[in-house]
Amino acid sequence: MSETRADSRTEAIVNAPLAPTLLRLTLPMVGGIIALMMLGIVDAYFVGQLGLNQLAALGFVAPLTHGVNSVGLGLGMALSVLVSRLFGQRQIASAARLITDTRLLILLVGLALQALLYSSQLYIFRAMGADSDIQPYIADFMALWLPVLPVLLLTLTGNSTLRAIGSPAKSAMLLALLATLNALLDPLLIFGYGPLPGLGIAGAALATSIAWLITFGASDYLLGKQEKLIVRGKINTSVLMGHWRELIHIGLPAVFANFLTPLAAAILTAMVALYGAEAVAGFTVAARIEAVCLLVTFALSSTLPMFIGQNLGAGRLDRVKRALFGVLWFCVVFQLLVWLLVLPLASPLASAFTDNEQVARITTDYLWVVPLSYCGQAVGIMVMVSLNVLKRPKTALLVAALRLLLINLPLAYLGGRLGGPAGLFTGYTAGNLIAGLISWQMMRKAWQTLVREETQTTLSTPIQTSGTAAP
Repeated sequence: MSETRADSRTEAIVNAPLAPTLLRLTLPMVGGIIALMMLGIVDAYFVGQLGLNQLAALGFVAPLTHGVNSVGLGLGMALSVLVSRLFGQRQIASAARLITDTRLLILLVGLALQALLYSSQLYIFRAMGADSDIQPYIADFMALWLPVLPVLLLTLTGNSTLRAIGSPAKSAMLLALLATLNALLDPLLIFGYGPLPGLGIAGAALATSIAWLITFGASDYLLGKQEKLIVRGKINTSVLMGHWRELIHIGLPAVFANFLTPLAAAILTAMVALYGAEAVAGFTVAARIEAVCLLVTFALSSTLPMFIGQNLGAGRLDRVKRALFGVLWFCVVFQLLVWLLVLPLASPLASAFTDNEQVARITTDYLWVVPLSYCGQAVGIMVMVSLNVLKRPKTALLVAALRLLLINLPLAYLGGRLGGPAGLFTGYTAGNLIAGLISWQMMRKAWQTLVREETQTTLSTPIQTSGTAAP
């Protein structure tokens, strides 16, 4: 990468007016996240036309695919933390070496995860409540999706790297490429065209896999050829292992924190499955719509860590504080406005995805209640990613565990016992709101601790006077 280009990007991130800078960095990612969300919506739309069991199968598969994505996002978060700080310190060559070394570790993680899922997927889906009518469709999907898993992880972490260096537009372009390829291939491979036979739900998996392979090629070109951040040549083993330790130190808690989201989704899906395949199908549709409602939050959560990391590297703690707490307030207000918008659209949106009245009713019940709590969910997401970039991954993991496992799921279960699916959704909503308040307080305490640590570090640093070397 050109040192001049890197310096100009960092200069803008650490010195340009804060709000316009965050807007400039986030806007491309809004488009990218919209494209990525369309990936799931397009799959749900076309697979829903195959039948109820196929749509329910997609619902069972979703938590597992999201779990794999969470591994990539967790490793990408860790890599982004390290790379963004190095860029803030203008250490571009060191960042390139770090990126190159960690790609090998990410590949090995992908291969290990692939082998694990090949051997355990049947038991996982049975535990989630998939019955014998749905399991064959799940198997058809997984057979064509699992082979690209290592490539998927490399693409996700490469995408995070592009954002970390201050190039969110390129990251968004890759997401748009992925979604476009999937949307074009889905109808061709699911239903067939001319001599091309329709593969059903397996076609959806094949379309997604091809899209990931092509997007990986584009990602590798951008990082290696255009940005010159993939170093060729002999590997220094001691440096390699040091970089792996750094990535694992932040990445392991981040992976677990990210993994809690699909784990909670899987448990929630199992709870919903108690009410039948129609309930699972309705919940699946609602989850796709929910992703769109949270797209601005997701976009901010992908750019805020890079902004915080580069400003921390440059010593701009003042800008970090203003950005962090300003974004938290923005998320609360914005997501409440989204809830007011969704209320009158809940029923029409549900009917657009299915003509099954029971499925549509479940989707509508979800959309009337749960979006109220998106403000709390957004705060939890922002606090988690911010704690990671502040190098407090264990606290970030605690925030995620409190929100998803210790508060949301118990309240959802209690609500389901008292009021069926509608009660389950109400309990989940209450959990999101309570967890959001707790997450905000934990962020305030973590920030106060960081400021004290930085102050102590500054006071303990010897002051050099003219002509006198510090001891």
